[in-house]
Amino acid sequence: MNQNLIEAMASIERARSLLFAYERVFLDLDVEPEDQERADMAISTFYAISEAVDQAASLLDLVDGDCRVVDAIYAVNDVRRRTLKTED
Repeated sequence: MNQNLIEAMASIERARSLLFAYERVFLDLDVEPEDQERADMAISTFYAISEAVDQAASLLDLVDGDCRVVDAIYAVNDVRRRTLKTED
């Protein structure tokens, strides 16, 4: 598998871990009424970021699948080339 793809997938998992920790620590705090609007905006922003990370993860999963198909095609072609060379 492509090393850049592996690193991107690992980065997504790190981001998910950070989001999980942030959610557990900060999104359950009591907020003063005068700060409620800002707190609601922060929560909305958190979930927008979380959604973006999930979308990026889904796209990376698709790319991973595409890479596996390409790797399989290369492997089949390599076997065919080797078979043709031994038959000659």
